[in-house]
Amino acid sequence: MGEDLPLAGTRVLEIGGGLPAAFATRWLAGFGADVVRSDAAPEGLGRDEQAALLPGKRRVGVGDEKLRELALAAEIVVEDGAPGALAARGLDPRELRREKRALVIVSLTPFGQTGPAAHWRAANLTAHAAGGILSLTGIASRPPLQNGYSQAWMLLGLNGSSAALAAYYGSLAHGEGDWLDISAQECAAGMLEYYGPRAAFDNTPAVRLGNRVNCLWGIFPVADGFAGVCALQRQAPAFLNMTQDPELSDPRLLEPAYRLSNDAQIGDRVARWFRDKKKLDLLAMGESNKVPMGAVMTPLDLLANASLEERGFFDAVQTPAGEARIPGRPYLGMDWRAGELHAPAADTEAVLADWLGAAS
Repeated sequence: MGEDLPLAGTRVLEIGGGLPAAFATRWLAGFGADVVRSDAAPEGLGRDEQAALLPGKRRVGVGDEKLRELALAAEIVVEDGAPGALAARGLDPRELRREKRALVIVSLTPFGQTGPAAHWRAANLTAHAAGGILSLTGIASRPPLQNGYSQAWMLLGLNGSSAALAAYYGSLAHGEGDWLDISAQECAAGMLEYYGPRAAFDNTPAVRLGNRVNCLWGIFPVADGFAGVCALQRQAPAFLNMTQDPELSDPRLLEPAYRLSNDAQIGDRVARWFRDKKKLDLLAMGESNKVPMGAVMTPLDLLANASLEERGFFDAVQTPAGEARIPGRPYLGMDWRAGELHAPAADTEAVLADWLGAAS
């Protein structure tokens, strides 16, 4: 893309090999940081995850002694090993920061570095469940539903990336870095909107609510998939007027109490209105009528999405299996580089020379 990359010259060391650290440093690499990934740990990523998360990163294979030198040569270290794993390898974060006060270290774990659950193991499902997110999935009277793919680990990585940048900005401003202890459980709890804080404020457990929908807030089958509306009270008049449906023009439907007491009947009529529409037509109707409409997009829908294409969202990367299109820049406004996919340990000599002024 351009050459004015906001993180150009920033050295980032990725240690761990898991999805959270790889996801966190993917954004740092895209915005220009010199991200070096240690391949000493097990890979921990599938083929598609490697294609999506490793472009733009240099990869080294070194022992713990050299890894410690690289950590002290970096501005930011991101790791997702178990609590105490770095210390056991001679890379105790406290010791590293005593030697280099400006160093920012980000540790990404399921339950944090300390506390009774610190050494518990977790999968994506259990990490999200422990944070409370599954209280809002599925039907309230039935078991919770797992969120798709690895959202708990990606959310953990996303928080790690933004926290790393905030702490790094502080180190540039006053010379003091930090050791950031970020847990997947806390990241999930932070997505509960008011449910978690309200339970803490009232000092009462929050009941399982499930995925609550109502007649003007839900997803419905349409002619080519699924689409929906998320209309608050202030948007209800615009949606009902947009339908041009005589059965949805009753003035009583503008009253929240009436809609609540007749939710099933109104919802059935709204669903019938959606049934013969197409997703893109519904999105266009929502935009022109100032109604919050949404559509459930398939991967192929997203690849053909005009808005994503216009802002250059997808990157092309060469993989051993051929070219892949992967998610790229998260937003416009700053230059971004797609980066190339490097082989494991392919950059060891170059990184040791660049960062340490030495060969392996």
